[in-house]
Amino acid sequence: MNEHRRNRPFLACAGLALAVASLGSPSAWGQTAPLSHMADPGVYKVVKENDLFRVVVATWKPGQRDAFHSHPATAVYYISPCKPRLYAVDGKVGFEGDVPQGGIFLQPAIASHAFENAGTTECKILIVERK
Repeated sequence: MNEHRRNRPFLACAGLALAVASLGSPSAWGQTAPLSHMADPGVYKVVKENDLFRVVVATWKPGQRDAFHSHPATAVYYISPCKPRLYAVDGKVGFEGDVPQGGIFLQPAIASHAFENAGTTECKILIVERK
C-alpha cells in the first residue's frame, strides 16, 4: 500500500479533530452536559473501564442524532465509515464530513455537543476516554 493511501484515514480524522478544536474552548459549546454514556445510553455502551480509562462503543442508525453530551479527552477509532454532523448547543453545525473506516483522531475535552449520523449506513465508533 502506498504511503498516501495508508495515511488517508488519519488525514481525514485530523481534519475532524481540528474542526472540533477550532470551535474553541469547552465554554464555547455551552454548559457542561452529562458524559455521553449517561446522556444517551441507547447510543453509548461502556464495554470496559478501570480507574484510569473508560472504553465506549457508540452506534448510530442512519439519521439518528444523540442527546447533548460531553467527553473528557478521548481517542476515537472509526469501526465503520461515518458521516458525522456535530452540533453546538445553539443548534449550529460545527462540523460535517466523511470519515473513513479506520480513521483515528485525538480529541480534547468537549463540554457539550450532539452527534448526528448524516450518512445512509450505520455509524460505529470506539471511544477511549481518560478519566
